[in-house]
Amino acid sequence: MKTSVPLSFSKPAFRLGVSKSLIVLLVAISLIVVETFSGALRFYLDQAGLSVLMYPAKAACLALFAVELFNYKGSGGFWVMLVMLAIAAVLGMLNGAAAGNIGFAFYMYSPFLFGVVCGVHLEHRKRALAWIIGLCLLASLAGMALDMYSAVPWKGYSYNIGDSEVSANQAWTTNGVDRIAGFTRLSTSLSVLIAIFSLYLTAFIRSRVVLLSMFGICMAAIYLTTNKSTAVAYGCTLALMPLLRHRLSCRVVFAVVVAMGIVLPVIGLISDFDPNAATAQTGFLSSFYDRLINTWPNVVGRHWVQGWSVWGAGFGMVGGAVAAIPVYTAFTTIVADNSALYLWATFGFAGLAVYCLIVPLMIRLRDKSTRMSRALVSICFCLVLVSWTTDIPEIAVSDLFLGLAVSVALRRKTMPVNATRTAYPWLPRHTALNVPLRLL
Repeated sequence: MKTSVPLSFSKPAFRLGVSKSLIVLLVAISLIVVETFSGALRFYLDQAGLSVLMYPAKAACLALFAVELFNYKGSGGFWVMLVMLAIAAVLGMLNGAAAGNIGFAFYMYSPFLFGVVCGVHLEHRKRALAWIIGLCLLASLAGMALDMYSAVPWKGYSYNIGDSEVSANQAWTTNGVDRIAGFTRLSTSLSVLIAIFSLYLTAFIRSRVVLLSMFGICMAAIYLTTNKSTAVAYGCTLALMPLLRHRLSCRVVFAVVVAMGIVLPVIGLISDFDPNAATAQTGFLSSFYDRLINTWPNVVGRHWVQGWSVWGAGFGMVGGAVAAIPVYTAFTTIVADNSALYLWATFGFAGLAVYCLIVPLMIRLRDKSTRMSRALVSICFCLVLVSWTTDIPEIAVSDLFLGLAVSVALRRKTMPVNATRTAYPWLPRHTALNVPLRLL
């Protein structure tokens, strides 16, 4: 007589642990929170003697990039970029940069590297990230109101890094109008944060009424920061959104805005402007003419004289790295006020090629059908317009989202259900497929 033995299923063992995606999410949140409250945090942490807590977020980005790099399956172009970065670092040291300049440069650009390599983990936690970004957007708007109607203690606060004085929250005006920075360091940073946060949330908000209300409030807030370039960029991005369904039109627009970022400094070089035009103009045109007449020609002239026009000054020789650790053996560029010029000053003509890669990046994001890719292409487009008059690589949150955009654009589609059924033919047709889909 046969006895039937009932089938038994063993329970999976309970394991207490923290997933890698959760660690990546926490690091991204810490970076976003620190940048949102950078001015106020620096002031209060300095008062408590804990200013060192401003640095772990970016340091963690760099550490996770280094750890995840061993498992990252990137394309050949990605590894070529890393090799070029190493060569640029050696070139920078030959031109006078110290090891501290190279390390500080990697520290500054770590959010971008982190976003590229760890972006897949952020996608897995995108809704949790969206909640944090929504709260930071509300905090940014509240900080603006607090800055407008009260005297905040961190306004105008500065601190020292070595021999250099750095502004934790800059108190400055344009034509007698206070430039509101809220909880951040600069009005430019605040306006870019508001633009990025609101555009990212478009991937999750379904109601048109809520979307239009958010766009209107954010547009007014960006305008109140007196940062006109970001206001214009944000308005143009909102106008682009309905056109994203038109493939050819988008490609033309993408190419034009990236080309203009390179053409503007060239116009300043080849045109003979009145030197008094910068002071004669008011408002937005005043700062724009100052860049055309003074800033951009001076940056090009300085690098041309030192023989850095082809290969650039090298990694760590431009921007915040030389502001924190000055290089006294060479004339370096701290502010270029144009991202294309900034990359050219650092990497030479290879930097301009990297800047032009934003065109295929936006095209690939636009061609994907997900709401996240459409939100990221809007962020990239807005940042390209802002980059005409701003050094975008110096803004940590913009680097993070550009890295995330690269990660999403380079990722292929997931395996469809039918392909999973083919891979597991022994499963009954009525059985639910709980097999995790692999990325092809």
